[in-house]
Amino acid sequence: MNTHLQKIKKLLKNYWEFLKTVSIRFYKIGTGETKLTLDFIFLFGSWFSLLLFFSFFILAEQNPFRLLVPFQLYSYPSFDHREPIIIYISNGEGEQIPIHRKVLKQEEPTALIYQIVGEVGAPPYFDSVEALAKDGKLFSPKKLLDIRFAIKQSWFLNQNQKLVIDWNTNRLESIMEKYRLPRTKSEDDSADADEENSNAPVDTITYYTGGTETGPKESEEVLNKRRIQAMDLTLRALNASLFENFKEIKSIEHKFSGELPSKYNFETMANGLQNQ
Repeated sequence: MNTHLQKIKKLLKNYWEFLKTVSIRFYKIGTGETKLTLDFIFLFGSWFSLLLFFSFFILAEQNPFRLLVPFQLYSYPSFDHREPIIIYISNGEGEQIPIHRKVLKQEEPTALIYQIVGEVGAPPYFDSVEALAKDGKLFSPKKLLDIRFAIKQSWFLNQNQKLVIDWNTNRLESIMEKYRLPRTKSEDDSADADEENSNAPVDTITYYTGGTETGPKESEEVLNKRRIQAMDLTLRALNASLFENFKEIKSIEHKFSGELPSKYNFETMANGLQNQ
């Protein structure tokens, strides 16, 4: 116990002697009895800067030793690993334009085809890039069918010059039944149609139907024709996108297979796409 008290008294005495020496030296420098030296100025500036440095971190409640660990105060630089691919979007009336979208591009051709199908059916961004002016009018893109989950298989023929995509018709029918068709205008709205600005973008909240209870009633035959038209626009945009991203492809063939007979004439649709 006495040994510890002696050590404490010795440390306090040394600390007091140090403060006394520094105080006397500052007093003599202030009264002009002692001239300033370069060593004293350097040591005083270094200790004062160090004191300010630690005081700043104490006031900020931060650990100053975090500066020794890389990327603790600043995050890692963010690198964009996405690559641009060309995707065709449609306005729902037969017109389509190419746009560039950045995606995490897949290296395997089959996976890239699946990715392109998903991008074609993805909702349009409705930004300045995807609302390009076309023939003096604002291009208003519409959402196409997301049919990527209906792909059964895809393969290449004739040295990668022909692409064959096999679709599950049962899954396609389910997607078409759930697709929200554009709302048709009634006779009451036809009078106001002439006064509307043709260049104004379409409001998607009111453009698409909200269910069977809203909007005008249509027969099943008319609805089926409109669903087939939506599928036709989707496949046209898909074909154009695939041709842009696979330069070696010369033709694309769509096969439709399913367990039950389809009420939609997919084969006629496929023949129409091949004849163009």
